[in-house]
This record gives sequence, structure tokens and C-alpha cells, in this order.
Amino acid sequence: MVYLAEKGFDAFGVDVSKVAIRKAVAKARERSLRCTFYVLDFTQTQKISKSFSTFDLLLDLGCFHSLSPQDREKYAYSLELVSHPSSLYLLWCFLRGSRWSYGPPGVNEDEAERTLSKEFRVIEKRMLDTSFREMLFYIMRRDANRAKCLASNPNSGIESGDPSNFSNYSRG
Repeated sequence: MVYLAEKGFDAFGVDVSKVAIRKAVAKARERSLRCTFYVLDFTQTQKISKSFSTFDLLLDLGCFHSLSPQDREKYAYSLELVSHPSSLYLLWCFLRGSRWSYGPPGVNEDEAERTLSKEFRVIEKRMLDTSFREMLFYIMRRDANRAKCLASNPNSGIESGDPSNFSNYSRG
């Protein structure tokens, strides 16, 4: 998010880790950048829907591949809530079964596409084989033809919560 703020974007960062958010806030402060950071679980769709508007660009640098299959479905719905038709979504994820046995579980090669295809279409997909893990990079766009009414969400039974239960850190 700090890099995007340096390039002139209004940058909002979300992470479940307070440590990660504290580091990002410190980096933004060092560079005198205006960023907003939230400690929040992105799979908590009710909190997401009450906390954010929609964004033109969404960036995932390590969340999706760390989630369980059930949480990936919630994550996909959260993406729907914070995107609009034509939003871009950039995803970086590890492939499952890569050389290292520790770290996030990773994804199967078609898993991101399958999970997100209800709302997003793949524009570009690249695989990178590094010395430690194989990685996938996606550029996706929310497809206006696939967009559906959010009110008809099949996940409406997801636990609701008070959006004031998360931490908001701003710099600017």
C-alpha cells in the first residue's frame, strides 16, 4: 500500500495481523505518506460490507493462498462487496505442493479461477518458478456481465459483527 500511495493512489490496507499493520504504518510515516490501514479479517463479510465502499483496484499479496477452502468462499464474497463492475483484482499466490513444506498451504493451479469466476474473469495469468515455491500471478477484472445482485447472496447467514470491533490506523 505504501508503494501505491507513493504513486498517487488513495491507499487502504487490510490485514488480520496487527504486526503487519504496525509495520506498514511505520513505513508510511517514515515517507510522510497518507495511507489508511485496518486490522480486519477480510473473510468477515458483514464487517467488510459496513466498513468500505468499492475500489477500482484490489491487490492480494498473500491472503488467498493462506485461507481454508471455506474461508476462500467468504473472501470471494468480500471481494464482491468492495469491487464494482470493471474493478481490477491483482492476485499473487503460492501453488500447493511446492518445494517448501512450511508456510501457507497454497492453491491448486485452477483454484483461484474456480473460486472467483462467478464475478471475475482472468485477463492474464503467469506462473513463476522460484527456488523455493512456484507462484501464480493473476490480473482479473470484475465482469459486469457476471455481476449479480448482492442482496441475493447465498452466504447471508455469515456471522454478523459490529464494524467498530476492528482497529483503524490512518497516516496523513
